[in-house]
Amino acid sequence: MSSFRAVLFDCDGVLQRPANDWRAELLALVPDRVEDEAEAFLEDIRLAEKPTMNGSADFAVRLQESLDRWAVSTPAEDVLPVWQRLWVDPEMLEGAAELRAAGLVCALGTNQHNRRAEYMRTELGYQQWFDPCFYSCELGVAKPDPDYFRVIVARLGVPAAEVLFLDDVLENVHGAREAGLFAEHFERDAGRPELDRILALHGLGAALAA
Repeated sequence: MSSFRAVLFDCDGVLQRPANDWRAELLALVPDRVEDEAEAFLEDIRLAEKPTMNGSADFAVRLQESLDRWAVSTPAEDVLPVWQRLWVDPEMLEGAAELRAAGLVCALGTNQHNRRAEYMRTELGYQQWFDPCFYSCELGVAKPDPDYFRVIVARLGVPAAEVLFLDDVLENVHGAREAGLFAEHFERDAGRPELDRILALHGLGAALAA
C-alpha cells in the first residue's frame, strides 16, 4: 500500500512537448548567420530566458534585449509564440485524472517564464487537471533549487516524504530529493507507459483505472 498523498508532475518532457521546430523558427530570424553565430544566437536567448524563470524579469523584455543585440527587426511580442506551440499528452492527463479520482493530490511543478506560464494557464487549462499548479516564475524560485520544492510542500500541506515528483531532468530530481521528496527520473516524452512504470514502483498502480 502506498503512503503517498500527492504526485507532483513536471511539465515539459513529461506532460507536454513542442509542437513546432522551435530551433528552426528562431534561426529563421538570423538567416544570414554562419553556423557558429547561429548557435551563439540561440545560446544568447537561452541565457536571456534563464533568469526569468524565478519571475524576477519579464521574458519579453529580456528577449527584446537579445533580439536587439543581434539586430533582429522582428519584435519580441511576435517571437513569443515560438514558446507557445505545444502538444499536451492526453494519456498523461488521463493518468492524472485517475490518480485524483483515487484521492491523491495531483499538482503541477514546472519552470516557466511569465509569458509561457500565462499562456499555459489561459490556453491549455492545466488547472482543470492539476490542483494546485506551481509555476516557478510565480514562486520566486526555480528548479533545481531545493527551496523550490520546500515552498511547494509547504503550500500543499503534505509532508515531503508523502510527495512523489516526476521530472525528465536529473538535476531537478536531485533537487527534489534533497528537499525530502521521493523523486523519479521520467524518460523524456515517454508518455503514459513511463508514468505507469513509475507509479507501479511506488505501489500506486492500483490507483489507476483498469
